[in-house]
Amino acid sequence: MSQSCSTTPMSHTYILIDQGNSRLKVALATDAQLYPTRLYPEPPSSDQLLELLRMYQLPEQPLYAIYSSVGEREAPWLESIKGICQRFVTLDAETPLPLAEVQYDRQCLGVDRIASVVGVAQLTTEPSLVIDIGTAITYDLLLPERRYMGGNISPGPELRLQALHDYTARLPRVPWSDIQSHLDLWHQELGEQTDQAIWLGVARSIVHEIDSYIEGLRKRYPSLEVWITGGYAVDFVKWLKYPTFVETNLVERGLRDILQYQVARSHDS
Repeated sequence: MSQSCSTTPMSHTYILIDQGNSRLKVALATDAQLYPTRLYPEPPSSDQLLELLRMYQLPEQPLYAIYSSVGEREAPWLESIKGICQRFVTLDAETPLPLAEVQYDRQCLGVDRIASVVGVAQLTTEPSLVIDIGTAITYDLLLPERRYMGGNISPGPELRLQALHDYTARLPRVPWSDIQSHLDLWHQELGEQTDQAIWLGVARSIVHEIDSYIEGLRKRYPSLEVWITGGYAVDFVKWLKYPTFVETNLVERGLRDILQYQVARSHDS
């Protein structure tokens, strides 16, 4: 009598490196799980990453990594990390994506934006507006069947506050980090002194901007879902008129999905 046996698929370990405008973030992942994102003031070494793998009791082989940077595409510190990986992917305009359509010039499309879109494509099949509130605010539209239709960019809260100070003679620099002391202002429409007027003006302009995008797209796509990520996401979501999904690690989720796609393609070839 013959016996059949099944083979358990090999588990892959992924290193996800996201170099943003102001922060370097690293996360570990497997095919089934995304681990907490860590911020690094200095680039980590391969030994540090291997120690992180051991802390989470993750296999060190096969090990795959992806690097996403809004600035430089290559950096000397990456060489040691490449040395411990079976495959290392630098996300750029030539990287194959698990999307059916991209209606945007990929040569000038931010890698963090496309990673967020891919992350949402794994979470829903509904039309989706993907909003990343960081140094800049990006708006990207994903339609069913993984069709990315492009998007827009506007200044984030700190850029708006900085511009008001830099391009006027007497307006003070009001830091967004003072948000806790200004939260009670939200319930009044107008400021009663200059710092209040600046903070309320910036906060309300961003909220009205986001609500306007959502309202306009909902007319065309009634089942539109709104996904918000980025360092300032939690600051704004509570003030929006429309329901949203907050996914703070959307870029990391998308990087994992793009890397999985590269690994699968290499196995198929």
